[in-house]
Amino acid sequence: MALTHHLQPTAAPQRPAGVTCEMYVRGEGKRCRHYLANGGCALPGVGTCTEWRKANGLARPHRDVAAQPVPAPPVKTAPAAVDLFGHPLPEAGSKRPSAKPSPPAPPPDVTELAAPHAKALPSPLRGLTDEDIASFKALGAEVCFASEGYGEVWLVPAYTGQARKELTPEHAATLVRVLSAFPGSRVMSFEKPSASADEVSR
Repeated sequence: MALTHHLQPTAAPQRPAGVTCEMYVRGEGKRCRHYLANGGCALPGVGTCTEWRKANGLARPHRDVAAQPVPAPPVKTAPAAVDLFGHPLPEAGSKRPSAKPSPPAPPPDVTELAAPHAKALPSPLRGLTDEDIASFKALGAEVCFASEGYGEVWLVPAYTGQARKELTPEHAATLVRVLSAFPGSRVMSFEKPSASADEVSR
């Protein structure tokens, strides 16, 4: 067992230039006698050599326990009001003319067809990928969606022929693509035609 921790530290004037470790004991050349391989220190409770930490950019700042500055409390400023896209909103008191004219009113026939509960445009749906469709089919689940406008609509892996409104993921993806081609459009009705005698016999 090494007893190097009992050696007297080298006084500051006798230390090599730049060495600031208070426990430094001169060894071979500039190296401290407490130095271990890979930056270790043989002194109990130290672990890593102070000079090695400085040389490798890992130096710990000197801390004076008695004179620690008390951090000032952070000044809280009210966050600036921003719109949906992160742009600052105009101040309430400032009146500036709008850069864009308001959009024209929709034709009356489109307004008449719109359902009263569908005044706000829904957010656009993402398209279904082939992986999404394959995953849903592999799951074998049937999902029922209900709304006031359409009633119950079942999302099914394959059409079952039951007396209900059914939609496969492929056809749902087709609807999403068609709706995305016409910005602002939405499904107004979903009706399943009654099966004719020829279709029933097939």
